[in-house]
Amino acid sequence: MNIFKLAFFSLLLLPACVFSQTRLLDNACNSIDSKVSNTNMIACYRETLAKQRLDYRFVSNQAYPREYRYLLNDIVPARYAIDPSKPPVQINRYQMLSQHWSPDGLVTPGQWHHDVNIYIPKNARGTRALIAVDLSEKMMAEIAQSTNTIVVSLDNIPAIGLEYQHDGISRVEDDSIARSWQLTMQSPQNRALLPLHVPMAEAISQTIRLAKKELRPWHIDKFIVTGASKRGWATWLAGISDPSVEAIVPFVADALNTQDIVKHMYRVYGGNWPIAFKPYYDNQIDLKLGTPAFEQLMKIEDPLQYLATDARSRLAIPKYIINASGDDFFPPDDTRYYFDPLPGEKSLRIVPNSDHLGIVNVMQQSLVAFINRLQDSRPLPTVTVTNSANSDVDRQVSFSEKPVKVLQWTATNPDSRDFRYACGIRYASTRLTPSPQNTVNLSLDYAGAGWQARFIEATFADGYVATSQVYITPDAKYPVTAPLSAGKTCQTLPGRNS
Repeated sequence: MNIFKLAFFSLLLLPACVFSQTRLLDNACNSIDSKVSNTNMIACYRETLAKQRLDYRFVSNQAYPREYRYLLNDIVPARYAIDPSKPPVQINRYQMLSQHWSPDGLVTPGQWHHDVNIYIPKNARGTRALIAVDLSEKMMAEIAQSTNTIVVSLDNIPAIGLEYQHDGISRVEDDSIARSWQLTMQSPQNRALLPLHVPMAEAISQTIRLAKKELRPWHIDKFIVTGASKRGWATWLAGISDPSVEAIVPFVADALNTQDIVKHMYRVYGGNWPIAFKPYYDNQIDLKLGTPAFEQLMKIEDPLQYLATDARSRLAIPKYIINASGDDFFPPDDTRYYFDPLPGEKSLRIVPNSDHLGIVNVMQQSLVAFINRLQDSRPLPTVTVTNSANSDVDRQVSFSEKPVKVLQWTATNPDSRDFRYACGIRYASTRLTPSPQNTVNLSLDYAGAGWQARFIEATFADGYVATSQVYITPDAKYPVTAPLSAGKTCQTLPGRNS
């Protein structure tokens, strides 16, 4: 048989192979039974994929920021030893097929393809690397340079243009996630792999497999994982399910204890929904809150649910949680529902005067500071808030190490409990001087109209920034009407009953 006939028959067999793999994964992990529960579904999926050959190839190498230098043989994955003659950052480029994902044949296309780039600085440290989901090449190269840490980036998470139930609608981002949730809740016992964050988390784990193979000269076996928004959510789930993940830095993924946070969101907007919630509203996710189907879904999706499982120890890995003060989705005080119960080393940063997308402005600086601390085995700084014994409105804020700068950030909305940046809310700062014991006072006293938000921000000598949680005054009071609309991104959707 000549090569052309062989190639032809290979193409004929490919759909059957894809279907067979999808059915294998469905049978292994997709149904809830006595062996596989909701909360170990993602780990089951990872372990099943790990038994299969990893499908990837080397494409090129590049000296950042110079032009590409292609190898003659671009099929065999290349492995590089540390070479002092190479430029400050070398980029090795790969293409990877992470998985064939179509539970019950409901999703097309089933193949998830990714570009995976490995950024190797001149004096790269061994042991650990950063896995970054969908971040810019410039940022990745500069993080590698600043930390002497190998950085691995991957794109196309979630896969774009997914069609569900052959409905002819190509979905991306939150539209795709919301549709996957809707279909999961129609048959939660049999569609446990269908929530879109599941394959997103496993694409991260597949990238870890690739990185381990390609970075053997550096003995890399531990990984810091980072991503923003839904990729930040996948970061949480990858950290829970993959023991190779040593630490996480999720940005604007303020969704732990999901059901309580979504209910809080509804109350904050006076029994309405922020316009950013529209994909979930369109798929009637709001009408499923409190139902058994939603609770089954959250046993897979909600990272905080894993506290009550054997995976609890995975939530204790070091974590730097970074949220926006004016997020389009999440009220600024959402951390009240999950931060304190989280075990292990943790640090919080609320970014003042930022919306959901604006968080990109602090990503590089935040990651560099966190990675350097981890590489140097230095503990994360903590900000602890305690109630005053003499006053209901005063708090004492203490720092685990001496800060070089402390700011109190304050924002006021005289009309509603809406602190979205898109709605014109801005925080103002006041410089505070810590005591010799590294403490400052925070007053929550407010007698004006509407609501006021406050938090404390501390900057440390190495540039690491940590904050307190956000405190809203009056806290027990919620509006009964929708906030005022002002422009396309400052709107709400009406509440409704099932």
